[in-house]
This record gives sequence, structure tokens and C-alpha cells, in this order.
Amino acid sequence: MFAGDTQSLHILQEMEGLEWFAKSHLKGQALVEVIISHSSKINGKTLKESAFRQRFDAAVVAIRRGHDKLSGGFGQIKLRAGDTLILVPGKKFHQNSEIYREFVMVSESSVSARLDPKQSRGVVLGFLVTLVLSLVGVVPLTKGLLVLLIGYLLTGVISLEELKRRFPFELVAIVGAALGLANIMVDSGVAQILGEGLLSLFYGWGILGAFIAVYLFTLLLTELITNNAAAALSFPIAYSLAMTYQVDPRPFIMAVIFGASASFISPYGYQTNLMVYSAGNYRFRDYLSIGIPLSIVYSTVVIIMIPLVFPFVKVAF
Repeated sequence: MFAGDTQSLHILQEMEGLEWFAKSHLKGQALVEVIISHSSKINGKTLKESAFRQRFDAAVVAIRRGHDKLSGGFGQIKLRAGDTLILVPGKKFHQNSEIYREFVMVSESSVSARLDPKQSRGVVLGFLVTLVLSLVGVVPLTKGLLVLLIGYLLTGVISLEELKRRFPFELVAIVGAALGLANIMVDSGVAQILGEGLLSLFYGWGILGAFIAVYLFTLLLTELITNNAAAALSFPIAYSLAMTYQVDPRPFIMAVIFGASASFISPYGYQTNLMVYSAGNYRFRDYLSIGIPLSIVYSTVVIIMIPLVFPFVKVAF
């Protein structure tokens, strides 16, 4: 029996010869921690009596009841409201409408089946071969890694479920759409118009004024939309301004990078801001009272330091 933090379950996989219950059902999906609700129909029943696995398409790997020390096998423990269960969910678990009445969802823990020594050596060797072929110019790195990933899927080293869980599809879609919009802005001349508008606002300030304008424009965007989209929209404007002044574009690019990372004032500009907004019972004015002074200090440091580290050197385009 194991007692401890569920986030340390990966330690069990590092113990040679140890096989834990329902490990064979873990195929890349996250473990789910749930609490049995008071309205659950499985209260007072054992796992076998409730036909738990057939009913919910999930295998129970751990049970916790407060600070009580449970004894015996899972089959003899009668479940109670408030019991915490660690589950290995099947494909149909999250589509089961019963789980929202039977359980209170708590969290998911990213625990994957450990690779055996042969698989581990294959993964490392495959990556090294791909890297070497890319360095000598035989295969482009992107294509090589894509073929390597397909090979991992075919050999079972990684599953489709784990790939879906770990790969940020939503982030790729957002960044891809933003980059596409940025290309349209450049091709249509909108970026040049916005750049000229920014220059007019800081007329007489020269290169430094254009640099500050790019930073403030990106800062405003990142408070309204995602930081990735803000960076993608600001980049063509920053680059066109650098070409207009015929200077090294790096300080303008750094202005975009730091400006897109400065979402302190609004709860909607960045995911973590929004995550704690309701959980911490915050109000919009809480972000303003803390975020505005922080943003001023941050912006002052950025505007002073970037030109010192990346000076406005004249270059020929």
C-alpha cells in the first residue's frame, strides 16, 4: 500500500519490479481525482456492487477517506460520500453524464506509464540520429522530428491520447491565426499605415519615439487580447519602423517581446490572470490598483534598458 501526495505517483514507476493496480489501463491519459458527492448512487456500495468500471469506464487506483487509515482490498471497502478516488479514465469517462451527479471533479494529474529501458534507448537514439541528420543537412529538422514522432506513435512509445493531452492545439491555432493576420496586415499596407500613425503621435522624438510607440502599442494590445496575438500583430509594425529608420530591428523586436509579456492591468489579457480572477474573488479594480503601478515600473525599466543592451545601430536593408 502507498500513502502520499498524488503528485508523487511518478515515483512508483521508478521502483524496479513494482506493478501497481490498473497501470495497464494507463495509456497516456491523465489520472483524475474526484470526490463522491452526497447525491451519488454508489454510497454504501463496494466497487464491485456498484459495477464501477462498467458504469463509469474508469478504474479506481486509490481511495482516501480523510485521515482514516483504510485496510483491506478495494473490493471490501464500502464507499461513502466525501471519499476521494483516484481514477484511470477510459475513453467514454468524460462523456458520461452521470459523473457530474456522482462526483465532484477535483483535478487531473499528468502521470504516464514509464518507458522500459529498451524504449528509452530507442527514444534517445532516434532523437540523436534526427539531430545529426539535420546538422549535416540531410533532413530538415522539422521534417525529421515529424517523422520521428510518427515512428514513436507506430511503436507505441507515445499514444494519441497522450499527444492530444500534451500538445497545445489551442495555442497553435491562436498563434497561427494571429500570424496569418499579421501577414495580411503587411501585404495590404495596414502595418505601414499603423506605423505612420504611431510615428505621428511621437513626432519629433525620432527613433526613440518610434521605439516607445511600438512598446506602448504592444502593451495595449496584450491587455485586450492574448499575448501571442499581440506579438504577432505588433511585429510587422515594429519591423517596418526599423526599416523606415534603417536601424537594427532588434530593439524594436525586444519592445514587442517585453510589451507582449506585460499584462498586469486586465484579468482578460492573460490566462493566469483570468484563472485567479474568480477563484480569488477579485474585482476588476484590484487588477487596476496593483497592475498600474507594476506596469509603470516594468515599462520604465524596459524602455531604459533595451536601448542600452540593443542600441539603435544604423544598418542597410
